[in-house]
Formats: sequence, C-alpha cells, structure tokens
Amino acid sequence: MRRLLVIVMMVMAIAAVQAEEVTDTLHIATLDSTGIVQITDTIVKVENASVKEDTVEEKGNVLTGKYERLKDGTRIYSDSVIYQGMNIKLDLATTILEAALSKGEILSFEAAWNIRLKQRYYPTLEGGYVRANANAEGAQQTGEGGFFRVGLDINGLKKHPERLNAAMVGIRIGTGLQKYDLMGVTMNDNYWGKGKRMDFIDQFHADCWGEVVGGCQVQVWEGLQMGWYVRFKILFTRTAKEGKVMPYYIPGFGYRDETNWGVNYYIGYKF
Repeated sequence: MRRLLVIVMMVMAIAAVQAEEVTDTLHIATLDSTGIVQITDTIVKVENASVKEDTVEEKGNVLTGKYERLKDGTRIYSDSVIYQGMNIKLDLATTILEAALSKGEILSFEAAWNIRLKQRYYPTLEGGYVRANANAEGAQQTGEGGFFRVGLDINGLKKHPERLNAAMVGIRIGTGLQKYDLMGVTMNDNYWGKGKRMDFIDQFHADCWGEVVGGCQVQVWEGLQMGWYVRFKILFTRTAKEGKVMPYYIPGFGYRDETNWGVNYYIGYKF
C-alpha cells in the first residue's frame, strides 16, 4: 500500500512539472529504510521557456499579452502585443524661438500625441495655435489660427519593452487654418493693377504641406520623457486664386516659401 502511495505521488509530481512552463521546486517522495515516506525538495530549471499569457505591470504601465522569459529574467513581449501605451508631449522650442526671433510678434503653442505599437511604430497627431503679427515687403499681417499634422514615426532602435528610448524618422501631412488681415499690400497684376496698395480685411485661408522628420526621445524618469525633432517642410498650396492674396505667415509652417525648416523640443509623459 505504501509503495502504491509513493508511485501515485511521484506520478502527480511529474505531471505538475510538465504542466508548469517555468518550474522552481519539485517535491519528490521516497521511502526510507524503515518504510516511512520522506518528502524532499529538488530544484528543477527549464532552459527554454515557452510563450505564455500573463498580465504584467511594467514601470506603471499594465500590458496584457504574450511574453517569454530569458535566462536573465527579462520579459520580451512578442509582436502579438500591439498597443503598448501612449505619449502626450508639449513643445517648448517653437514657442521660445519664434517669440525671440519675432520680438514677441509671433506667439505659438504646440502639443503632440502618439501611441506605441509593437515597440516600433508611432502613429502621431500634432496640433497647435498661433497668433501672428508678421511683416513682409512693407505689408502687415495680423491674425490667428490653428494647425494640425498627422503622420507616422518608426523607431530604429532595437526593440525592448522596458526602455522607452527611441530614434525615429517619419512623415507628416499638415494643414494650417487662419483668419487674418493684410494691410498695405502692393499689388502688381492684371486684376488689381500695378503699384497699388490695398488692404484685405477679414480674410480666411487654408494651407497644406508635407514634412519629413527625424529625432529622438529619451526616458528621463519612469514615464517622463524628453526629445527633439528636426523638420523639413514642403508647401503644397503655392498659388492664390485670382483676386485673392495669401497670408505671409502660415500657422505650423512658418513664413510662406516653397520649403521651410523647423525644430521642436518636447517634454512629455507616457501613460
């Protein structure tokens, strides 16, 4: 009877080992010389851990999905975990630089939002508000408006679930909308004549452009991040309709030209 009990306990222990993907301790039952059952502990290591389902709290961010354990204990999430948090960022560089260069005549605010997919892709939405008093060729533009950009960034660094650092390249499509006044514009065309100065009050215009961006983000502490972008912008709306005058300054783009450059310095937080 004792021997049957021992066999049953050993079979149950082996079944428990096979059911566990990562086993720490195995209980072994044996008989001593007097016939009394003795229970001993034996450490069993599994070299190749299989993929398993779990809910893991990683630096304040709860991610649910598949992962595998490496020998050093690091959890590497598989590509089946698509959504891995979102970032909200506030731009500081544009506000400070434009205010300094224009001597306070241009005031802008910009923020960005993106999400992290598969530790690699960052769909992005950016937007902001601008109030501008711009001078060009003796004319004065006063107005205000908003802009937004949509696009995608790709992280070129090696995937790692516990590190939020990224070196990114991406593209954007931007649109700027504004209401403005143009004072003292010199007209030289067949519609208005030559050398005539005119005022255009209560105007509205929408501009569109594309961007190629590059930059990085660094995890400073927990979810707190800092980073920068450099932007090369190409304006798509370059000609005005007959009898219309386009604004000199475009929210989110800068002074009207075929191409333009921009710099952003962000501080943000990952949720």
